[in-house]
Amino acid sequence: MDEKELKEYYAKGMLAFEKENYDYAIEIFSQMISAQYDNMEARHYLHLSLQKKAKGSKLSIASSVNKFFISMQAKGMLKKGNIPGCLELLEKIIASNPNDFETLKNIADIFYKKGMLLHAINNLEEAKLANPKDMDTLKKLGELYVKKEDYRNAKATYESALKINPNDTEVLKSFKNLDALGTLKREFGS
Repeated sequence: MDEKELKEYYAKGMLAFEKENYDYAIEIFSQMISAQYDNMEARHYLHLSLQKKAKGSKLSIASSVNKFFISMQAKGMLKKGNIPGCLELLEKIIASNPNDFETLKNIADIFYKKGMLLHAINNLEEAKLANPKDMDTLKKLGELYVKKEDYRNAKATYESALKINPNDTEVLKSFKNLDALGTLKREFGS
């Protein structure tokens, strides 16, 4: 799929999403990320479409079993270096449970290891929306915001984590380090 086709698909997907035709939006955005696995916008709207479509539906036992087997296949693909194939399998899990924050964290981790910080942050933000009290998500998200030098979001993320567990030593340390970093930047104008 060339750049022009991707733009056309994106426009069609957005139109379908806006008109609440989530099945078609899912189809379009899925095709886009199959062609370009690092397309952050398409992945984001695919997840949103899946979440909107799944509102009110319940998970089946079969989807939990399916998740296990698909996860095992995805790990195998990742070990072989087949990142697009691995992500495609993880998206199947998201398709059956759009609020699976663990799978969203796994997707974020893959992007992080590939050096794609914004993609990782985007998926962690989705994981945070699915489970706002998951400390691991908040810690990693804060860490990535610091790496990106987005100190305002890092601070907000650490504050959210401390509201959940005010005694978490790792978050307290990260928060103090962030505060010290802010002081240094103000004093030395870095």
